[in-house]
Amino acid sequence: MISIAKVVLISCLSWKVLCEREPSIVYKMKNIECITIPGFSANASCFIKAINWNKAVAEMDVDLVRPLYNISVRLQVFKKDYSNQFQPFLIDVHINICDILSRRSFGSFGVMMLRVTKRFSNFNHSCPYEGHLFARGFYIDETLIPASPPLGFYKFNITIMENYLKTPAAHVGGIVWHAQIMQPVKKKIKQATNG
Repeated sequence: MISIAKVVLISCLSWKVLCEREPSIVYKMKNIECITIPGFSANASCFIKAINWNKAVAEMDVDLVRPLYNISVRLQVFKKDYSNQFQPFLIDVHINICDILSRRSFGSFGVMMLRVTKRFSNFNHSCPYEGHLFARGFYIDETLIPASPPLGFYKFNITIMENYLKTPAAHVGGIVWHAQIMQPVKKKIKQATNG
């Protein structure tokens, strides 16, 4: 009977340690900016809402003035260096969003964007897009990123274009957000004192 109790106790403790562990790093959004181009988009609204010390979420809205048929995105990542300047950091890719959403292309960054857009926005069907687009409760989930980048401050620049393959591409708008990759802030548990 004692050995069964030990097995149950060890199983419960290992389950708690292995399955309910805190993430080793978190991606906390610090600031967001939406850029609209007259003739394509209007009434853009972007803001960050703090949830706790480790998490902030973005709320975004934009109205498309005219339909978009061939949407492409340029994703650039910048990291703040020791001189307090943002320098290019590893990622500068062009992604055809219409191909990703219609499942004609499965690039790694496109698949990550597909997961994020389906989870947080109404930007989740095949092209064309028109009308009101929104994202609610958007945050960067650490499980979506396959490798852990260095801790620090980052700037993610998303430039949205129409007809990327045809030159010249029409600039539709953009999103710039700043995030901090950090170790999670631990909760301090107060000890109850008897007295």
